[in-house]
Amino acid sequence: QSGPQCPLSQAEGGGTMPSTATRYDVLNLRFGDGRPAVLRHTDGSGFAYYSSGRKAVCLSASGHDGQGRTRRFSAIIHDDTSRSSVVGVFDDWGIGYADGMLSAGDSQPPKILIADKSITVIDGAGKASEVPRGQGRSTNVALRINRYLTLRHSAGRTTLDFQCEGVSHSFVVGELHGEDVQGMSLNTGLKPLPEESTRLISETTRKLDDVRENLSTLKVDPSQRDTKPAFSVNTASLKDVLENLTSLQQSLSHPNLAPPDLQWGTESKLKKLLSAAHPQCPGQLAPDRTKWSIARVSGKCTEERLANAKPTVNAPKSIAQVSQLKIPELLAENASSGTLLVVVCLAAYSQEQSNYARLLAEKAHAELWARFCSKPDSGPLPAKLVAVELTEIGGFAEKYGVKEIPYCLMFLGGQQVYSKRLRGIRMAPRAAAAAKPKVLLAEPNPAQQLKLERALRRNGYCSDLALDAGQAVRLASRPEGYGVLLISSLLRADQLRATVAAAKRNQPGAVILGFDAAAPVEEEASEERQRFLDECAYVFPFAPSYTGLAAVLARFDVTAVDKGLACVPCNSHKKEFFDDVLGALEKSGRSIVGGK
Repeated sequence: QSGPQCPLSQAEGGGTMPSTATRYDVLNLRFGDGRPAVLRHTDGSGFAYYSSGRKAVCLSASGHDGQGRTRRFSAIIHDDTSRSSVVGVFDDWGIGYADGMLSAGDSQPPKILIADKSITVIDGAGKASEVPRGQGRSTNVALRINRYLTLRHSAGRTTLDFQCEGVSHSFVVGELHGEDVQGMSLNTGLKPLPEESTRLISETTRKLDDVRENLSTLKVDPSQRDTKPAFSVNTASLKDVLENLTSLQQSLSHPNLAPPDLQWGTESKLKKLLSAAHPQCPGQLAPDRTKWSIARVSGKCTEERLANAKPTVNAPKSIAQVSQLKIPELLAENASSGTLLVVVCLAAYSQEQSNYARLLAEKAHAELWARFCSKPDSGPLPAKLVAVELTEIGGFAEKYGVKEIPYCLMFLGGQQVYSKRLRGIRMAPRAAAAAKPKVLLAEPNPAQQLKLERALRRNGYCSDLALDAGQAVRLASRPEGYGVLLISSLLRADQLRATVAAAKRNQPGAVILGFDAAAPVEEEASEERQRFLDECAYVFPFAPSYTGLAAVLARFDVTAVDKGLACVPCNSHKKEFFDDVLGALEKSGRSIVGGK
């Protein structure tokens, strides 16, 4: 405790005692391994801990008498369980209850309730007996709370006995009637530091001395030679410092700093003096301020500079949309350079399909750029992608044989070498449910069947449930097939292979999703099972939730809307279009390896 010293009071039996705030020494009992067992403050309040580290007793002091002794103690008792449940509560007058531990033959835990005028004891059979309290009566009651705590009430005093791994201590609950706290020694003043603390202080002092010696040997870098002030001040006394203030003011003068003797009375005056000492850049002055723009400092941004700027990432570039009247000019220009001209035909009346076709073209353009122009010394791109609007002129579609939207035309050497509708474009089904594939669920565990069916139904998917591997093979062998197979990896490896083969036989583009991959399986064919998991489109570690299924199934797109079954990754559409472009380049004799 810090603060002003208080006069010492006369203790019972003679002698002097410290102030009431520090009557007792701090009690710190520990187990053999150094963990805390009993901690009590100078007023007697504190805690007791089990060997497991959990809290056993929480003791709180209330009131002091004229001699600095604590008047009363309240307590909360915890059990040695994972939840540290409360098994007893007593206020500072000793009124409360405590639950005991079960013994052999007990139907319920025994209990004791201490009130103002009586003590009620309930045994393990549920029988209650009440004993009067006070008025000179002596009642002896003992209750075993657990292996380490015992509650005793004798001669009007309630005591908690704590015994755990060689540590013993007693806590008095309720009023002390002017007595000192049991088990705590009176404060006798300052104590010498322990040996460990003395050793640590000595070691720290030695390290500081070493650092001070090393700092005295440091040298100033030559580049910092002129930064040290060219003056010295004798700071032996305050009088010498005051006498040197005049010379110090002159020594502090520096050509790059404002003089130290500036005379100012307001903040505005100080700003004006500092502005005069440090003039601003000429461009910041009012007459010339408009000339100092970002274009003058960093360079004016022009189309030429943008075209010559090197991109930081290979991001997909939007393909240019040109007029139909410019197509003959582009054909002649690219024919002379041997560049493949790819024309993507779009239409305003088919907005969704046209936007999807433009996205595919942009992704293919990014792949072409990464393949052929990834190195600084790479040549120009061997293909040029443009888009045209069919509604601009009516004769364009008849001239080049465009029959559907969206459509792709490729020209090489001025001749048309490719004419095909872009595949994989999203169709507009009559019913929303028709746009989603049918799911075959293979789950032998009845506890997960209803949960998984409900998750699929909430995501808008129709599903069939297979209760075992044999039924899964029979359902997967149906002619209509399934677009998604959601199968538990807890089946045998041969059953997994048979079910997947049956699903792929009728629907080659079916998506295989496995789950329960993290569940332990006792089987010798672990390599075959791992090979099956590697071939799955996605593997859930446990049974998938509604949100998990929604996130994974959203990655796949419908390609056979009439059946609502086929389901392949969206990236395959881009790959098909990219392969068609590479095929046209390969026919022309251009190497498709490019810069790689």
